[in-house]
Amino acid sequence: MSSAPNADHVATLTGLRGLAAVWVMLLHLWLLAGAPVLQVAGIDVTAPFATGYLGVDLFFVLSGFLLARPFLRWIDGFGGFPDLRTYIWRRALRVLPAFYVQLAILLVAARFADGVWPVDGLQLLAYLSMQFWLHPAMGGLLNGVWWTLPVEWNFYLLLPLLAWVLARARAWLVVMAVLLWVAAFRLAAYESLFSGVLIFGIPTEVYGAGMINQIVGRIDQFLAGLLAAWALLRLGARGVRFATPALLLGLLAMFAMVLDLHLNGSVIERGRVPLLFWHHTLTGAALACVVFGAAAGAPLAQRLFGGRVIGFLGAISYSLYLWHAVVFQVAHDTGFVHWPPAAGLGRLALWLVPVVLAVSWLSYRVVERPFVQLAHR
Repeated sequence: MSSAPNADHVATLTGLRGLAAVWVMLLHLWLLAGAPVLQVAGIDVTAPFATGYLGVDLFFVLSGFLLARPFLRWIDGFGGFPDLRTYIWRRALRVLPAFYVQLAILLVAARFADGVWPVDGLQLLAYLSMQFWLHPAMGGLLNGVWWTLPVEWNFYLLLPLLAWVLARARAWLVVMAVLLWVAAFRLAAYESLFSGVLIFGIPTEVYGAGMINQIVGRIDQFLAGLLAAWALLRLGARGVRFATPALLLGLLAMFAMVLDLHLNGSVIERGRVPLLFWHHTLTGAALACVVFGAAAGAPLAQRLFGGRVIGFLGAISYSLYLWHAVVFQVAHDTGFVHWPPAAGLGRLALWLVPVVLAVSWLSYRVVERPFVQLAHR
C-alpha cells in the first residue's frame, strides 16, 4: 500500500471550490432576473443556471474529501490520530470569523432599517453555535444561504467519530449502514412533509424538506468525498491511471442529472419518488468521481479547473458564497433589478457581479485570510 501525494492544496480542487460558489451565485442571479429562458444560437442553455444549487453538493463532497485525509492516513497507518483540539480550532477559525462578521453587519443593518433587532437572545445563540437548524422558531434566516453552514459544521463534529468507526468496522458495512440510514430518513421525512404525519412529535415544517437537506439527510455526500480520498490514498501514484475515466464518468453523470432536474424539476420540492430517497447519494457519487479525477491529476481537470481566474474564485469562494446573496437581496429590495439599464440577466451580471467580487475579496483579505494564517500557525 503506497501513500498518495498530498492533495490538500491541489489547484484543481481550489478551482472546483470556485466553480461551486459561482454555480450557486449564477442560480441566484438567474432567479433575481426573473428566471428567464436563456438561449444561445437557438439552443436552450437555461439548465446550468436553474440547477445551480448543485454547487452546494459539490461543496459537501469537497469537504468530505479534504477534511477526511488526516483521519484516513491514521486508519491506514501513516500517522497518529489527528489532535482534535487543533482540528476543531482550525475549523472554527476557517468558517466562524467570516460568518460572525457578516452576522454582526446584518444585525446592525436590520436594527437601523427597522428600528428593532431581528433576532432574540435564543435565536442569536442558535446562530453563534451554528445550530440554528434546530431552533423551531428561527423563521427566515438573515441570509438565505446560511442553511448550509450547520450542515458543514456538524460534519466537522461528526468526522472524528466516523473515522473511529471506519477504523474498527468493515468499511463496506459502514457505507451500507449510512446508505440505509439516509434512505430510511428521507422516506420518513417525505411521509412527514407530504402526508402531514408527525415523526417523533416534530412539526412537519421542521422535519420535512429542510431536514432532508441537513447533515442527518446528507451525510452520504460527505461520505462520498471521504471514499474518493481513501481510494486516492490507497492507490497512490497508480491513481493517475483512473483520473481521466473517473472525471469523465462524473462529468457525464452530472450532465445527465442537470438535464433531468431542468426538465422534470427539483427532486425534493416535487417529491419525486423513489428518486428522492437516492438523489443526494447519486449526486455525491458523481461529484466524488469528479473530485477524484481532479485530485489524481487528470489533464482535462487541469484545463477546466486549474486556471488562475477560477483559482482566484476558489480562494474567495467562502466569502463569495456568503456575500453574493446579500448583494442580490439589496438589489432586489431597492428596486435596482427594475432599473432599465440593469434589467435582464446580462445587464444585471455586469452591474452586480463586480460588486460581489469586490465585497468577497475584501471579506477574504480582511477577515478570512488572517484567521486562516493564524490557524496554520
